[in-house]
Amino acid sequence: MKTRTLRYLLFSLAVLTVGLPLLGATVIYAYGQVDRAAPADVIVILGAGTRYDGTPSFSYARRIRHALALYRQGYAPRLICTGGYTQQRPKSEGAACADMLRANGIPESAIFYEESSRNTEENALYTYQIMAANGWQSVLIVSDNYHLFRAEAMFRTHGLTVSSSPAQMSSGTLTWQTALRNMFRETAAFAWWMLRSWF
Repeated sequence: MKTRTLRYLLFSLAVLTVGLPLLGATVIYAYGQVDRAAPADVIVILGAGTRYDGTPSFSYARRIRHALALYRQGYAPRLICTGGYTQQRPKSEGAACADMLRANGIPESAIFYEESSRNTEENALYTYQIMAANGWQSVLIVSDNYHLFRAEAMFRTHGLTVSSSPAQMSSGTLTWQTALRNMFRETAAFAWWMLRSWF
């Protein structure tokens, strides 16, 4: 009887430690495959690092290019770049993004950015503050597909109307290794955020 109980407990533990993360990653992957872009007050570009010369990283540049495409299609009249400073970089993510938007012909009046956030939760908070100060309510989030499930949830906690569009729609797919790694990371990050929210 004891052996059977031990086997049951070990099986249950295996399901929890392997099955739940796999299920979570599957949900996150499936969610990010759908383009939910809708007209909004503002397009928000979530940060993804900068290079040593202060220009957007490869990942961030992909997101910015997709946001540019949405802006030119008329989804929103303005854009907000997000992201603070990272170590040994001369420029914040937000400022680097704003520079790239200007270089692509976006008028100064349409560009907003924050450079204090260090993570997605702070992206949502500081973006909300900019939006509240300007009376904006709806947001179209641009990020990579694996990131959108968690990002949308965090922006909705501020009472915003949220839609999203994955950078993959215009900037191409990521390698399967990068996608798999990031999906499991996002699963863990979302679970941790939920636990902190509950307690």
